[in-house]
Amino acid sequence: MSGSSSLSMPLPITSKDLVAQVEKEILSAGSWRTPVLRAIRKSISRRIISLDRQLIIEAALALISRNQVHRFIPYELVQNHPALMASITWSEVERLGKGMASWDEVDCFGCFISGPAWAAGRIADVKIKAWARSPDRWRRRAALVSTLALNGRPPAQNSTERTLEICRLLIADRDDLVVKAMSWALRRLGTNDPAAARYFIDQYQADLASRVMREVSRKLATGRKN
Repeated sequence: MSGSSSLSMPLPITSKDLVAQVEKEILSAGSWRTPVLRAIRKSISRRIISLDRQLIIEAALALISRNQVHRFIPYELVQNHPALMASITWSEVERLGKGMASWDEVDCFGCFISGPAWAAGRIADVKIKAWARSPDRWRRRAALVSTLALNGRPPAQNSTERTLEICRLLIADRDDLVVKAMSWALRRLGTNDPAAARYFIDQYQADLASRVMREVSRKLATGRKN
């Protein structure tokens, strides 16, 4: 099945109708390969772009709750609905992240939802800092992954300072999934502000995990992680 399938229902539709259609198209794809599923998601996004933002958020939350398709599908439906992303609230972001329980779910959430919302000013810095202090490893990882969006092109306002604030909060964290996210965050920062990334790992070399030191130093020196 390709992304050329059509939404066989008149507009406007209900969120329940949209959930049923998304699940039907994704589950009948005949493949779990991300490029195949993403092509279907792109087709759906084109067809629902004019729908009300409330309908989209309700459908996304229902898709997450039902757990029939990977979370990247509802996350990308939200990310690619301009009216919704332009008005997304902290409460909605929190609800979209509820129940995350794997690194790939967290990374999709951070890259597609919380990071872009934060970079666009829809989330206050204090909220991401609270995640960094959370006892929940997935929230701590989400805080670091969210910094990736700050260091996009163009970078968000004060991206270096805001990224390093989160990194400082998690310097002593030795949860492997948090350590890997720390490395990722600093390597991404290094693409925009290599001097700041280098200064940070030099300043905190006694405190950072060896993996972070190794991967970030190599990235800054060679442009490659490994």
